[in-house]
Amino acid sequence: MITSYETKFNFRLIDANNPTTDEQNELITKYHVTREIINYALDKFELPRITYDEYTRSFLMVLSVPSHQQTLETAVQSVTIFANRQQIICFTNNHSQHIINYLQEFLKVYSDNHNLTFRLFADLIRQISDNFLDKVKKFYDEQEQIEMEFQHHHHRSATINQLATLQTKITFGVTATSGNADLIDELFGFFNSDDNHLKLDPWTAKHFDQARIESNQALKNFQLINEIAQQLSGTYNNLLNDETNDVMRYLTVYSLILTIPSIVVGFYGMNMHLPLANSKWSWIISIVIMLLLCLLLIIDMIRRHFL
Repeated sequence: MITSYETKFNFRLIDANNPTTDEQNELITKYHVTREIINYALDKFELPRITYDEYTRSFLMVLSVPSHQQTLETAVQSVTIFANRQQIICFTNNHSQHIINYLQEFLKVYSDNHNLTFRLFADLIRQISDNFLDKVKKFYDEQEQIEMEFQHHHHRSATINQLATLQTKITFGVTATSGNADLIDELFGFFNSDDNHLKLDPWTAKHFDQARIESNQALKNFQLINEIAQQLSGTYNNLLNDETNDVMRYLTVYSLILTIPSIVVGFYGMNMHLPLANSKWSWIISIVIMLLLCLLLIIDMIRRHFL
């Protein structure tokens, strides 16, 4: 669906939400968007980046945004923004629609149109970084809940699965925030390049600095929680391995102890002459022999600290 919004500046804000084939053709014919840009916009695996066409003075920016959904498939979304003198086209889907609200709010409160596109990009990255920070806080809460549930033995299988899912979400967050942080450096690079006429004024530099601080903060928080989650995963795996080793050790002990009666009974069950086999107390003697051998085995295992 294509929705157009009026702005107080000399361009329009256009939301291209999951454009159909006919709507894609409309973007090409009416808004002069190339098929290459549409392909970038529809590629959900496109990494954050920005390009500038000096001839048309148009920008194409791809950035990663967090979704309000909790599923792995929709945790992080890729949003493409195409901007020129006449319009700003934002390609969204049902999980990244909130980006349009940020753009509208910025265009309402902002009055100076000097370097407006760059300042809009910087403000959008700052807003998205704040959203990622909110995600980190939720991940911290999930992680604490997993730690509490892991203390209960009957919940450990479920908590391991929850931790694996959380680690995957955190990995997506690290990749997304890292790409957005690099995007700020690319934006700064446009003003240091000799290939265009762009100049960095103090107000735009301030917007970029704020966006850089927020994006780096989001990245560092994700990196920190990622390290904590990895350490927890390693600790939990070690605990489970230790418990498995304990179980196998006790099973081995029981197997050895139960082997002795089988050997003794097996000997006395043979059809051949054996010592004490003809005595009326032979079955009691065999039991005593089994108990003595089992006791000696247990004492030896205790001495060797196996029990």
